[in-house]
Formats: sequence, C-alpha cells, structure tokens
Amino acid sequence: MPAMARSFELMLVPGSKNPSRRNETTALSIQERIFHVERFFGRLCLSLAGFFLVVSFEGAPLTAQAGENEDVKALLQLENDMARAWVQRDTQTFERILADDYTLAGTADALIGKTEYIAGLHNPEFETDSAIVDELKIRVYGDAAVVTGRAAYKGRSKKRGNYLHRFRFTDTFIRHDGTWKCVATHASALAPD
Repeated sequence: MPAMARSFELMLVPGSKNPSRRNETTALSIQERIFHVERFFGRLCLSLAGFFLVVSFEGAPLTAQAGENEDVKALLQLENDMARAWVQRDTQTFERILADDYTLAGTADALIGKTEYIAGLHNPEFETDSAIVDELKIRVYGDAAVVTGRAAYKGRSKKRGNYLHRFRFTDTFIRHDGTWKCVATHASALAPD
C-alpha cells in the first residue's frame, strides 16, 4: 500500500513538465501493482484452499484406512478360521461365523443352509486333511464386505480315495452389532492341477 500511495503523490505533484506522460506512466504503474497484488492474493487464496483440501482429504482416508485395515484383518482371520474348522470338524466356529440365514450356492444348482452345511462336517464318508485359502481379495463397504479367493481342500473319501477339491469362492459378510457374519458363499469348482 505505501508504494501505491507514492504513485498517487507523483501524479498530483504540480509543475510537472509532461503531466499526461507522467499520468500514463503512473496509471500503468498503478495497474501493474494492482495486477501484482491481485495475482499475489489469488495465489495465496489458491494455496490456502489447496492446503485445506489436502488436510481435509488426507485426514479422512487415513482414518478410514485404519478402520478398513482392522476390518480386513478380522475378515482374513475369519476365512482362516473357517478353513481350519473344516479340517478339525469344528462346528462351534461355523456356528459363530455363519449367519442364521446363511446360504451356500455352487455348481450343483442347490442352495445349502447353515444347518445342512454344518451337518456336512460330520459326514463319515470323507476326511479333510488340509484346507488352504489364498489369493484373497477383501473389499469393505461400511458394514458389508466381499471376500473373493481360491481354496484347495485335500483329504480322503471312502468311495473315491484321495481327493483334491479346488474352487474359487465369494463370501459375503455383514457386520451386525460389531460382529462380522458370513451370510452367503458362492463356490465354483476349478479343474485339478
């Protein structure tokens, strides 16, 4: 501001040899200074706006990611618990993880409910020695989550001998009262290696 005041003083000084020339120069000088001031404040406003946008957007995702990371860990643990429970014929784990209205769909065009699924654990016709889940992709959508992956179950069947069942699966989870429950599974068989 003091520089602009000086420009006005120069313009008003009496006895100038070429007042119009001085007025043009002073007017240009004033316009240039106004332009520079506007440009400075424009850049300052843009910088501040950018800073506040970055701060506001950086804070939210970090919190969401921290929450999502906890959810991802919990869902990963549930998937591993279910694989281990199948080998150990642990019905309590499935009672805890599967929702009451759980359904399993597969290539056999049948829907299997929770009760029927858990009863299958005690089928004396087969024994599962290992169950491995891998290639897991976990996506969390608030209180819903989708887990896709691949599984390989090895064991023995009384009728067919040793077996290896490989399949791709999609598990859908819903969080209710802070607890993740698997509400649906879809499994598609893969060709043996």
